[in-house]
Amino acid sequence: MKLKQKKLLLQELKTVKDFRVDKHKILYPLHEILFMTLFSLLKGNTTFKEMHLWMEFSANNKILKKVFDKKEIAVPCKSTLHRILMNIDNNELEKIFRRYFKKFIEKKNIAVDGKWLNGSDINAQYKQQSHNAILNILDKDTKIVFAHRFLEHTKKSEIAAFEGLLKDNFFADDEQIFSFDALLTQSEILNTIDTQGSFYIAKVKGNQKLLKEKVIDTVNNFINSSDSFNDENLNITERDCRVTRVVDIFENRDCDRVLYHPNFNNIQSIIRVTKTSKSFKTGEIKTTTEYLIANYKADAQEFREKILQHWRVETYHYHLDNLMEEDDHIAYVNPFSISILRSFALNLYQIYFNSHKDEKILSPRTKTTMANISHCCKHDDLLVSNLLEQ
Repeated sequence: MKLKQKKLLLQELKTVKDFRVDKHKILYPLHEILFMTLFSLLKGNTTFKEMHLWMEFSANNKILKKVFDKKEIAVPCKSTLHRILMNIDNNELEKIFRRYFKKFIEKKNIAVDGKWLNGSDINAQYKQQSHNAILNILDKDTKIVFAHRFLEHTKKSEIAAFEGLLKDNFFADDEQIFSFDALLTQSEILNTIDTQGSFYIAKVKGNQKLLKEKVIDTVNNFINSSDSFNDENLNITERDCRVTRVVDIFENRDCDRVLYHPNFNNIQSIIRVTKTSKSFKTGEIKTTTEYLIANYKADAQEFREKILQHWRVETYHYHLDNLMEEDDHIAYVNPFSISILRSFALNLYQIYFNSHKDEKILSPRTKTTMANISHCCKHDDLLVSNLLEQ
């Protein structure tokens, strides 16, 4: 059994500062608690109660004993486990998270989206606590979330969080392509991305009414689009519907700017996506049109791929809710530390899936899917160990 990566991770976890004052009385080392929590999450234990029960029954786990190099493992009571996990320095844990997954990502096509931590304020019971959200930053090419920003009070703080993200040297690579929802289509954000030498694809909706009106007026002044791509031959299905998209690009052939706006510096492309869905059950046809802007030029097919890739962050959120049961988790005091560990576990599933998606898992009949990886981990400690050795 390989131990190298697990040992390295354990050493990394030792760098998280222990908040407990009397170091000589610590029976449950913080790095061991963090490692066991991650191992337990990979096993499908998503609540404090489930994690604690698993730890109690795993006090003699051979893998943990070898990783910790101990003959006996001390397991705290449930309330102590809860107290330890809720008092961790989120920023220190986030640094470890980023370092760990840096080698797995390309960091060229980046999707940014916020997610409510619904369990941070169950039915508004804890009014003295702010309702929390987290900004997930996903590498669209590998489907791995490689960084977070922590939000409080309202989801509108996504704007401030994303502005802070752009000042972070971790995101300072040239020619990165950012995509995000309309909430983040703010002049300061788009202009900062442009000034830094990176690119954006930004949705235009009602929150920028004047911008949207100007975008539509500009499109209507074109006789024909600069380029167009229709994906009807790809036979795409979504939620019991056959879906086709026509992507039209509008660019100025004589100069870079396609649209002048006093607040937005460098709009080079307008993208119109016309989506038609036909229900297999009822035959009902729905057509929607959305507009996006970009500060670079590309053909219609490339823009289509970049736009569809953005929804991989929504798939990631789906897995958080279904495999990690994030929305059902009550953590009204500091929910961010456990959120980072959930992302850690889900990323390990995704890395395994990326390497084995065309193979069978455990048996000739079991396809490698995210759900099957999670299910198999529940019954196989060796598989969990292998995920940690990737």
